[in-house]
Amino acid sequence: MHKFNLLLIALFGFAVLVTAACGSGAAASGASTATAATVGADGTQRITVTVGSGMSFDPATISVNAGQPVEFTLTNTGDQPHDLSLSKGVDQPVKITAAGGQTASATFTLMQPVSYGFDCSMPGHSLAGMKGTIIAQ
Repeated sequence: MHKFNLLLIALFGFAVLVTAACGSGAAASGASTATAATVGADGTQRITVTVGSGMSFDPATISVNAGQPVEFTLTNTGDQPHDLSLSKGVDQPVKITAAGGQTASATFTLMQPVSYGFDCSMPGHSLAGMKGTIIAQ
């Protein structure tokens, strides 16, 4: 009987460890890594995304509120042109283009509380990994 109790305690402890490990992994890969837009006095959400010499957006994952205007600023610190293109799931496609060393902005509203993918439509940039996500809540 004593060995049976030890086995039950060991199995229970193992189950607790596995559950804790799975839970922390899910939180680490979830929306908690999204950068939230700031909200101005006028209710417009504002977010700045930077691109440079690398093929990436910083931040690449953004959180906004659905149904509120978003002023999206693209700052290009590199030498070559980049854009931010958002076309799937939106009423009107959004394309913000900034030449090297330039900044460009656009304001739009995401009506549905879903995730929207964006990318750089310059030839080869999206294929090189220049993609991101806007999570509308």
